[in-house]
Amino acid sequence: MIFAWVYNICSIFCEPDPHRIILWNGHNHGINGNLKEIQNAYSGKAGDVCEAFAKRDLFRNPDSGMRKSLWGCIHDAFLFFVVYPCHMARAGKVFLNDNFLPLCYMRTTKRDTQFVQLWHGAGAFKRFGLSTETDPKVAEVVRSANRKITHLFVTSQAVKPFYEEAFAVPPERIYPTGIPVTDIYFDEERICQRKSSFYQKYPELASKKILLYAPTFRRTDEENRQIMDRFDAERIHQILGDEWVILIRMHPKFPVENLPQNKYCYNMTDYNDITDLYLVSDLFITDYSSSVVEYALLDKPILLFAYDLAEYDRGFYFDYENMMPGQIAHTQTELYELLQNNCDNLPKRQNFVKFQYDNMKGDACGRILDILG
Repeated sequence: MIFAWVYNICSIFCEPDPHRIILWNGHNHGINGNLKEIQNAYSGKAGDVCEAFAKRDLFRNPDSGMRKSLWGCIHDAFLFFVVYPCHMARAGKVFLNDNFLPLCYMRTTKRDTQFVQLWHGAGAFKRFGLSTETDPKVAEVVRSANRKITHLFVTSQAVKPFYEEAFAVPPERIYPTGIPVTDIYFDEERICQRKSSFYQKYPELASKKILLYAPTFRRTDEENRQIMDRFDAERIHQILGDEWVILIRMHPKFPVENLPQNKYCYNMTDYNDITDLYLVSDLFITDYSSSVVEYALLDKPILLFAYDLAEYDRGFYFDYENMMPGQIAHTQTELYELLQNNCDNLPKRQNFVKFQYDNMKGDACGRILDILG
């Protein structure tokens, strides 16, 4: 609430500048994904000032995860509660990639600021947001905050009703333009640049085939630890052979400590932009992560390791078994069999992409900026 109070006070003394843009990362470290694409788009526009803030870079060192010193925390508290809301009060456009609850208490109705929700995941298949919120008080705060969202951009007309439910944003404010982060998948030059940059950091992987494992989080710490207990990296590497390496990317908000790290298994949880990992990988294994929606654009093999499907608490907007873009393993044994048989399911992947995406030509970023003006 302090953030909102400072914003409201600053709003009395300053008008929003349509050429001042705030990028607010409430999801992970740094500026990446959709926000990075928007930042790049505005960098070429004369007269625009684009500022980027990452909430998760405050109070803890983004590299080590260790809490900052007392003075470091005081400095970051001043940034969060004073500097950032003052900057936001002067902005004509604020881009978000996660729920932003201070909006509930911010007075925005008589101002011309555009609050733009890009979210941090593409498409929709598992329930999220208000579709899963069980606390009525929290749900009301989220609804109140999201009433002030002026634009919500999604990947297709088909997923629009799911976002309407998850955000409580009216349909006339939801635009199926596509989302900026997907533009790279239609740009061969940028793909080559990103892959080259990755291999400069990890030259030993340039001659390897890469399996990327990126599961989503579970409810409890114990369930999160079980993710890696179930995923036997050593056994999987034996099946695939020495020409393969395994990259593991846990959910950034719920890292675990029992990840194997050796010459054939790399912990990529803290890697800044998961898109690079998609581009260099040859096979993707996940479970219920929304990352599968983005990865499907690459038209590469996908396996779903859904060992706890019956207990998974989030639920889905449609039938998981029939709709997901790859073969599904319900047990470790089934996963090993699929890996041994090089199983793929091209028709399921193609149908999934058609449902999740209306536009397959790129330039979602351009369409979004045209709508915002």
